[in-house]
Amino acid sequence: MSAVTASFPVRRQDFGFEDVPRHWVDSDPFMTHLFNALSALFPDGERFFVDSVRAVRDQINDPQLQKDISAFIGQEAMHAKEHGHFNDGAINQGFDIKKLEGWTRGFLSAKDLPLLNNKRVHLAATVALEHFTGILSAQLLKREDLVNAIDPSMRTLWAWHCVEENEHKAVAFDTYEQLYDKTVVDYAIRMGVMALITTLIMVAIHSFIIELMREDKQLLNLKSWAKGLNRVWGRKGMFTAIIPEYLDYFKPDFHPWQHDTEFLLHKWRKQLNFA
Repeated sequence: MSAVTASFPVRRQDFGFEDVPRHWVDSDPFMTHLFNALSALFPDGERFFVDSVRAVRDQINDPQLQKDISAFIGQEAMHAKEHGHFNDGAINQGFDIKKLEGWTRGFLSAKDLPLLNNKRVHLAATVALEHFTGILSAQLLKREDLVNAIDPSMRTLWAWHCVEENEHKAVAFDTYEQLYDKTVVDYAIRMGVMALITTLIMVAIHSFIIELMREDKQLLNLKSWAKGLNRVWGRKGMFTAIIPEYLDYFKPDFHPWQHDTEFLLHKWRKQLNFA
């Protein structure tokens, strides 16, 4: 009998960020700071995901899910490391990313409130955030115009991250489902946490963009704001496009792989020469 192996690999990366331009997405301040804002969320966010899943993995008896949890932890730890290194480079360009990372820890500190400070709620928060990152990553991989707008010095980092977010997008969900998703209460907790997380993540992203635009002396660059907000929230915007998939989460029979991204994974693994 063959040994159980993880459904996806952990890829060790070591990107260099010495030659990243100041405005590395389409030479545009708003779009660059949208991605900078996301990167500021990642190191502490990814570590939160790892801690939430690791805290309950001893209750999982499924050998396949155990292997996938190990790979999930490996991928997320690598994402935290690489985005941490990139954030250090952004600091060198004069952006106070440490302050934004502190804000991220402030958002995550909500988990310590009495009603939220338990393993089930922490895991539900991870499931919610993994759904958001999974569908947003898939949207980016679908949009070659956006991928090509990213400077080559950063393009592989984001494509790699997006691929792996889709490879492991169901791990936290499957963990929650095996442990908790049996009753109306479990479902209600998962839905309530998603509603809270959506509010926090939207406030965080847009607050970070405003702060970065201020630090970049681009706060009154109305052309960049108008173009950027249209690319995010316009009729074909990145966030607008994921709304239907986001809402699918609230269906009682939802599972992340109902959004089939295997074709995207095949395409991008080949393009990036990944296993």
